[in-house]
Amino acid sequence: MSTINTTSMTDEIQNLIASGNCKDALKKLEQNSNSVSKRDFYYFKAVCHRYLKEPDKALITLDQLIKYFPHYARAYQELGYIYSIQKNDKKALRAFLRAVRLNDSLHASWLSILKFAEGNEQLLAMCDTNIYYLKNLPPELKTVLSYINEGKLAKADHICRDYLQRTPHDVEAMRLLAKIALELYIFEDAEFLLESCLVFDPENIKVKHDYITVLLRRQKYGLALDTAKDLYNSNPEELVAMKLYATTLFRADMYDEAINLYQSILEKEPSNTDVMLSMGHLYKTAGQIDKSIKSYHNAFKRDKYFGDSYWSLANLKTYKFTDEEIKSLHEMVKDEYVPDDEKVFMYFSLGKAYEDMGEYKKSFKYYKSGNNYQKANSGYSREDFSEECKNQISVCNKDLFDTKKDWGHDAKDPIFILGLPRAGSTLTEQILASHSMVEGTHELPNILAIAHKLNLRKAQDEESRYPDILLSLSEPHLKLIGENYINDSEVFRSGKPYFIDKMPNNFRHIGLINLILPNAKIIDIRRNSMAGCFSCYKQLFAEGQEFTYGLEDLASYYNDYVELMDHWNKVLPGKILSLQYEDLVGDLENSVRK
Repeated sequence: MSTINTTSMTDEIQNLIASGNCKDALKKLEQNSNSVSKRDFYYFKAVCHRYLKEPDKALITLDQLIKYFPHYARAYQELGYIYSIQKNDKKALRAFLRAVRLNDSLHASWLSILKFAEGNEQLLAMCDTNIYYLKNLPPELKTVLSYINEGKLAKADHICRDYLQRTPHDVEAMRLLAKIALELYIFEDAEFLLESCLVFDPENIKVKHDYITVLLRRQKYGLALDTAKDLYNSNPEELVAMKLYATTLFRADMYDEAINLYQSILEKEPSNTDVMLSMGHLYKTAGQIDKSIKSYHNAFKRDKYFGDSYWSLANLKTYKFTDEEIKSLHEMVKDEYVPDDEKVFMYFSLGKAYEDMGEYKKSFKYYKSGNNYQKANSGYSREDFSEECKNQISVCNKDLFDTKKDWGHDAKDPIFILGLPRAGSTLTEQILASHSMVEGTHELPNILAIAHKLNLRKAQDEESRYPDILLSLSEPHLKLIGENYINDSEVFRSGKPYFIDKMPNNFRHIGLINLILPNAKIIDIRRNSMAGCFSCYKQLFAEGQEFTYGLEDLASYYNDYVELMDHWNKVLPGKILSLQYEDLVGDLENSVRK
């Protein structure tokens, strides 16, 4: 099926619907089902049934659409229309809210929510803000925003750049382009774009919000704190400024100040469960577990369906759910009104609850349910990852490292700890950081960002450039990349000779690391394959690690990891120190001596 044929048929059906010929559109859909995408087929079919006043048929069609495309926002918008026709206001509001959660560019959904928002000041304010924003947004940028929300970043990038060529100083277009860069982990570009925005519009709150977010992602806590403080001081009663400053204080380890500000926010918004959750995370980080538990309890007492609060309790690893809490979780996972993305937290919480009780069959059932949902909404492909590893093995061969030996920056400061998640990297970091000459840091995204930038300088590029681009990088370029990495790390350091970069996924980029920082130390921490993989399967990660959602994906990923590490050890002999988690725990003294 060619793209041209699909596009022309889609346009033809859209035109029929727009002109009110829904019967003809339905007939055309059925006759040409192979000439439109599956998503468009079900979506247009549901729209036709609504216009033909056949809501029951529309609901059946939407069930199919959501089954195949659970993150497609327009499906929930259409669901909201159908429930409105059926006078089911509760379901309609939930559907429209789900739609804008997935895609906040849906102007029609915001207008529909407004009809239900009477008496809810927080919801009214949210509607007014978004409706005003979208009403004044140029059509091209509405499309960009929609594509960003749908994950179509290449299309969004292309339209946004074209628009900026015609209107080069449009701040909102620059902000959206920065948003695309942020989604692609190209943090340096995002930061530069947002700094440029602030030159043209220094008081733009949206830009400042995104700028602080990028600074936090780049772990530039000092600059983020200064910027957030300025925003807060200029808008001390503005909840957006208060929340952002509180988050920045938290990330900068200023716990007392963050707690005070979170409490001030709760005085203004006593029902804000997100703030209660953040307070719980803060207390957990500060080691005040009792207060952390109380905050998480407050969150789900205020909103029974707030799944993240239950999982946060489970993720403490020491909390035991009460019988009443387990009963409540069971009721909610069966409740059709509870969104699936909230149920995920509940499934994992039940998995942990039954694991603690020794009821492993039940435990696995709920872990599997949670992972199945995550996998259904994931774009992860084990075939793609295997291909990525094979490309690394093919490109990063011994000839490459012999030819470019010592071309990079000669710093000896970094110690990279890598491997699989849940394999013992945190323990290894803690042991090393206890040494007076070693600086412990956060998980640094710098190497991943460098790889992304090398791979995709412009989002519309379709061909992968990395790792092949490593073949053409000159000695000055490799040295510069290494120097920039070291300079970017300075914000986390206090003058100690060595610092730790603990990012498990960096095992995929050992070739890059060796080329830009040939004197860096690399530690590969491993764990028993069964224990390590199952520990990943039981963990609901905040982001990334999509390979953990299926046992077959986990096994394939693990095998690719082992094969790639074997390659690195072969072409870079003696470069990587391998540690076994079980040895580290069982024989700490000898393991530390290594």
